[in-house]
Amino acid sequence: MIHINPLDLDDAAFLAKAEAMCPTKAAFTSRPEAVTFIKRRGYSGAPYHCPWCGHWHLTTNDRARAKAFSRRLSRALRAQPA
Repeated sequence: MIHINPLDLDDAAFLAKAEAMCPTKAAFTSRPEAVTFIKRRGYSGAPYHCPWCGHWHLTTNDRARAKAFSRRLSRALRAQPA
């Protein structure tokens, strides 16, 4: 299976990939709930707020990559026609 880095995709494909990931992830109602899960399970991920469902998910990406993904997502969403 070939892994495609979503950051290498054009904006439309990037947004489609980001939106498709949402339903495949565990959803937490708050950041503290996600942090508690991380601590109790010894998970090495970090919580982030999802723009599609409004819940919190966990990422396994390192901090730099997660930040790059978040910045790209914010820019792509702002560039979307209203």
